[in-house]
Amino acid sequence: MSKVTSVRAYCNNEVAYVAWAIDDKIDDCLGFEVTRVYIDERGRIIRRADGSEDRVKCASWVPFKGQRNPKWIEQDTGVWPVQKLSWRDLTLRKKRNRADRRPEDARVRYEVRPVGELKPGLEAVPSNGKEFTTEIKRDSKGNPVKGEDGKPVRTRIRAYEGKPRPLAYLAPAVASNDIHVTRTRGSFQSTFTNGILAAQWLRNVLLADGVIEPDELIKKLENPKDGHRKYLAGDVIPLIHNLFAREGEFYLALYELEDSELQDILIANASRIHVILSNTGLGKGKQWDVRNKEARRALVKAGADIQHRMFNNSIHIGHNKFVVHVPPDGGARSVFTGSTNWTSTGLAGQTNNALLIEDDKVAGVFLDYWHRMKQDVLKVPRPFGKGMNDSQQNPTFRKSNELPGEVEAADGTRITLWFSPNMPQRKKPTSKKGASVPPDLSYVYHLMRRAREAILFLAFYPGQKGNDCIIGEVIEIGRNDTTLLVTGAVSSAQAMPNYIATKKKDGVVVEEGESPSTFDEGNVSIVRAARIDDRNLLDDFGAEQLTARGGIGAIIHDKLVVIDPKSDDCHVILGSHNLGFKASYSNDENMVIVSHNRPLAEAYAVHILDVFDHYRFRAIETERARKGKKPWSGFLEKDDRWQDGYVEGRKGALIRYFAQM
Repeated sequence: MSKVTSVRAYCNNEVAYVAWAIDDKIDDCLGFEVTRVYIDERGRIIRRADGSEDRVKCASWVPFKGQRNPKWIEQDTGVWPVQKLSWRDLTLRKKRNRADRRPEDARVRYEVRPVGELKPGLEAVPSNGKEFTTEIKRDSKGNPVKGEDGKPVRTRIRAYEGKPRPLAYLAPAVASNDIHVTRTRGSFQSTFTNGILAAQWLRNVLLADGVIEPDELIKKLENPKDGHRKYLAGDVIPLIHNLFAREGEFYLALYELEDSELQDILIANASRIHVILSNTGLGKGKQWDVRNKEARRALVKAGADIQHRMFNNSIHIGHNKFVVHVPPDGGARSVFTGSTNWTSTGLAGQTNNALLIEDDKVAGVFLDYWHRMKQDVLKVPRPFGKGMNDSQQNPTFRKSNELPGEVEAADGTRITLWFSPNMPQRKKPTSKKGASVPPDLSYVYHLMRRAREAILFLAFYPGQKGNDCIIGEVIEIGRNDTTLLVTGAVSSAQAMPNYIATKKKDGVVVEEGESPSTFDEGNVSIVRAARIDDRNLLDDFGAEQLTARGGIGAIIHDKLVVIDPKSDDCHVILGSHNLGFKASYSNDENMVIVSHNRPLAEAYAVHILDVFDHYRFRAIETERARKGKKPWSGFLEKDDRWQDGYVEGRKGALIRYFAQM
């Protein structure tokens, strides 16, 4: 009989990604049960207080055809198995039945076991005891019915609709490698937001009272005490709190500052901080910097050392978001950077990453850039919201950023640091000859061209139609090397390489545009963020949120590239830089490239896979709807034909890469 030949697991501090391989089609296989097994530092299975082994079957929500799960109640993969050869363990840290998170610093492995229909002679999959559940009883108007004690009355119901499908094991379980769930990897602390809002669990949270108010979600994200905000922000907020609990001084360069909790941290440390605060975009009343106005005023009132870096035009932004910590005794400095804006949506309403680098030399390079930026004094408008069409960085500052800072760590990790702007021109030329590739992106392109196996990426809006940015470059690389796996996701419709803008003449549309959600060519696969909505409804799946502010704002806000994450010759590219020409020509930016650090590369790769897999399903369904095609049924198949695409090699190339030993 065919079998599972290998299982490999990878993780960061939020999510695990498990991939496995089979040597051929497994007859009668209806999917795989995936079990998380907790282990100690020596690899021994941990036992609970009652003496049983600490095993947890991974949660699942999608039932078989003929069943329904309209209330989106959790079962597990022993009831509704995995009908593919990979699994994202989203409940590794995040509980789905309440806004709680499990502690990090756990060690686990996974067991993958094929299951099929229960037949004589086969070992039955035991019941999980979740055939029934309770829910709040409601009256005809949808209001909770309360009992004599004043508390809502709960009634017992079946957990899902349809006849249960008894399953049996077809073969023994195959175990993965052991993994450590932690944000600390040597001198790095990497963490990620959980800000994927297009999710069924969040929809159900917001619908708990029967209606989703227009500003309900953003109000939750702005409230520091709200449990769902903390849940969505992950470890980013605790990491910032821990950083500012240290003694010493802090040097910050921020684009946006619009979150009460982070603002309070800075006000509480006003005597120890030095802030370069840039302006936000054009707001109401055609005034610049509306969103930073409150925080800017509070910092000034608190007596903080602050420099107002005001561009107040559409060409330039001071896009950095980093903090350098300098201890009082001359000890090792550190730097906090990444893609996370200091806003409520940045923390909890978008996908983002944050990295704390505990390295004195790296922090020193950042601090030198901070001082050079402060010396590049810009005129301060009066009032602050006034437009400044000519405001830009001076030539000396641009020239100083032409070369990178390079640091070699003791463990063999190489860290290359680039800062922007690093081109003499104010903005990217628009001539037909094309713009010169900036030095930082030229270096990134060089690393991408040397990729041997895989390039993974996430991007917000690096460039329109994928031009003059990493998207166009990575597609060209994938076309020239058809064995290379190229996988990524973008936030903006305009960033997709197959985007066609609507053309107008005298205000009249002369050519309709197109905004495809997917791009697939050979082993190149790019999707853009999408949601399940009323026009694309899939049975038990309900309409989802996409952004926190009613369709306005970024969805994927990461700026990430990971090259060959399974190789020692790997690279992670991150920071504030949007990975396009505009960032290098026009904006204050930082870009961090960490090379030869496989644990960090795997952690970032898992984040990319998590975001890509989540939005790929939604993007495909959106694309089917756009083309008038029939959507996926939304249910598991009732026979073993779901394996055919994997066995024939038509699908699963990325899974096979990660399933390899």
